Amino acid sequence: ILKKSAAEEEARKDEKPHTLSAEEAVTKAREVYGLGNIDAAAVKELDSYDDRNFVFPSTTFTFDGSSAPPSTSPTIFKIHNGVESDNPALIEAHNAVLQHLLSGGVTVPEPLRVNSSSSPSVIGWITLPKLRTPTETRKHAVRLFGYIEGVVVGQTASEKDELWRDIGRFVGLMDQKLLMIPEVPAALRGRVHMWDLKNIPALSGFKQYIEDESRQKLQQRVIASFLERVQPKISVLRSAVIQNDANEMNILIDETRTKVTGIIDFGDCLETCLVFEIAICLAYMMLAKDDPLQAASHIYAGYTSELALTEDEEDLLHLLVCSRLVQSVTMSAFSSFKDPTNEYLKLTATSGWTLLAMLEEMGQEEFMRRLKNPK
Repeated sequence: ILKKSAAEEEARKDEKPHTLSAEEAVTKAREVYGLGNIDAAAVKELDSYDDRNFVFPSTTFTFDGSSAPPSTSPTIFKIHNGVESDNPALIEAHNAVLQHLLSGGVTVPEPLRVNSSSSPSVIGWITLPKLRTPTETRKHAVRLFGYIEGVVVGQTASEKDELWRDIGRFVGLMDQKLLMIPEVPAALRGRVHMWDLKNIPALSGFKQYIEDESRQKLQQRVIASFLERVQPKISVLRSAVIQNDANEMNILIDETRTKVTGIIDFGDCLETCLVFEIAICLAYMMLAKDDPLQAASHIYAGYTSELALTEDEEDLLHLLVCSRLVQSVTMSAFSSFKDPTNEYLKLTATSGWTLLAMLEEMGQEEFMRRLKNPK
């Protein structure tokens, strides 16, 4: 399982959609989704690990039966990497999760229908040159999403405690709703994914991409602790569908920087251990902060006001936060090796190693004491 997970992660880099201009993206999207005129000069491509995402300015939808609102509004055009494109059942499962959350009042991207009177599908298909062998082509799955107003949290040095609390509450409420999914799609229940925290042991296979020897040793210590403490308890931890990437680039907030407006990017969504969600959120939100535990304590307070942790989950939280940081910096090193020109891949690298070293030195007891006692 771990070998398959690692192989898929490598394949995602090789199967990333080929670069295309804003004009080409607009043309493809208009064909699939029946969009009206779009000014290509106003189109913006977003940073992404494995896919390509374009923000389109306000436009109209030119076919009857579109699920988009009648008023014009911006949209997000997503071109999936080859691995996910070869697994449409997974994309359908992610659509089902989004619709479940939307029906429960959680603000997430709404998938919009393709331009077809005979099909209610929200998944379209386009053909592009292959990234590594451009003389060959392949099909990529695409989706178009409604736009959520807001800005990303980003890696600022500090934020209002009010914002951290609202982030925690929002993620906790989202997880409450996800626990209520009537039937977990099979594609999420059986998904093998490198970004599932269950697969931390597989990171040993990527150690060689970490250039600094002391950081390699730090990675190995966290993996050893995971094998000793987390692995034996996975079967007794609560299981749930989780978003699995509630990070500083996926949570959107308002202009006053006090309230969450929504969350995006469910590409890593799967069924796994529920506690992984808050561990992932804490790991990313502490990055590059003047006082990481101040932020974390208010996020934790907000989250547990909506969804309390069990004793086992609390006991493992410090190690799970460290595990996510190891996962992030290790895969950043690997991804940068595969795509050295992509600066986005290095976003968490430096601050991630710094935070990881600090948390290891702090230890579990002091981490939990500060987490439960916000200033």
